[in-house]
Amino acid sequence: MSLANKITLARASLVVPIVALLLLDRREIALGLFLIASAGDVLDGMMARSRHEVSALGKVLDPAVDKALYASLVVSLWTMGVIPTLWVILFFLPQLGLGIGAIILHFMARKVQGSRVLGKVASVLTFISMSLLIISVGVGLPLFYVAVCATYAAALDYLIGALRLVRQE
Repeated sequence: MSLANKITLARASLVVPIVALLLLDRREIALGLFLIASAGDVLDGMMARSRHEVSALGKVLDPAVDKALYASLVVSLWTMGVIPTLWVILFFLPQLGLGIGAIILHFMARKVQGSRVLGKVASVLTFISMSLLIISVGVGLPLFYVAVCATYAAALDYLIGALRLVRQE
């Protein structure tokens, strides 16, 4: 297993402690672990590329860990009354669509689509909004709304990219 994938698995091991600390109202510590997990997300990608270890497993594992982390945070913040139900649903719809789309693309074209610019923008906005929501900064919720909207744009971009990949078959 590559070093990048090991870093990704280490990030995965932080999901439960982050959520537990958030629910126990230990927000600063939860934020610290969240920042470590997020730095690991950047690091694993850089390691994979610099060491020429980009793999199909990494292309699946990395976004799966991201989705687990963010989904857990969104649900936790919702149960704490921070994020309204409608926006939780709106957050999960494109996530579900992207996950199903990736599975379909894999089976139809035997391809895994890499990251795209709009997806990175949506990820950064989600990261910033989650960081602010974890520590109860007021602008966090409106920024979360913007991040969710950006995720819809990214999902559309991924769909267009997937259709191009399938046509190349």
